[in-house]
Amino acid sequence: MPTLRRVLATAVGVVVALPAMTSCAEPDFRYAAERAGSAPAGTVYFKVPQAWAEFPAAQIATAEKGWTAGPDAAALLGATAWQAAYDAAPTPSLDHVLGRAAPDRPVVYASLRSLYAEEQAGATTTALKDMLVPVSTLGSTVRVTTDAAVTQGSASGVHLVYTYAPAPGLPEETIDQTAYLSDGRDAVYLLVVRCTTTCYAEHRDEIATVTASYTIEEGRSG
Repeated sequence: MPTLRRVLATAVGVVVALPAMTSCAEPDFRYAAERAGSAPAGTVYFKVPQAWAEFPAAQIATAEKGWTAGPDAAALLGATAWQAAYDAAPTPSLDHVLGRAAPDRPVVYASLRSLYAEEQAGATTTALKDMLVPVSTLGSTVRVTTDAAVTQGSASGVHLVYTYAPAPGLPEETIDQTAYLSDGRDAVYLLVVRCTTTCYAEHRDEIATVTASYTIEEGRSG
């Protein structure tokens, strides 16, 4: 059942293509972005390989309905201004993106959501690290290879790469996670690229390109 660890705040969003440079050949990458003005904290965009499948916002919302019955989950989803999902598998499925098992091809999940007033006091670097997996409490079961403070404009956050097994008997996976707090600490930007550890090694360059392209531009609130 789709969960994305059941801790991410997600909601219906829109992914739109940004204009690409004119070329005789199909570009290797395409851009995805939060629709201008639809998110209170600003604009988000990044690029993914052209061959990776994109899921429509309505399909993401339908997949999430199985775990949004409770008021808390519904409130979290309602606070999400935008989300996007991609799958590099030959037969793409949102289960690969949102499910618990480690996918054997790269998947991408991105979101931008507002924080409620009562959440803002707890919006710390540790909280950003723990958005997908409770890295701070799992001890030696998680191997962290990258833990770097990042900033873009007035937004600040953390870029984390770590490896762990989601559950006994499941393949080990590597997660490349970037999360930012907005300047006003009232919104969280999240980008996750993950797959099995073997897959991650094989697709390291593509994953690095996706992560490096992740751009946020604040200042469109209102």
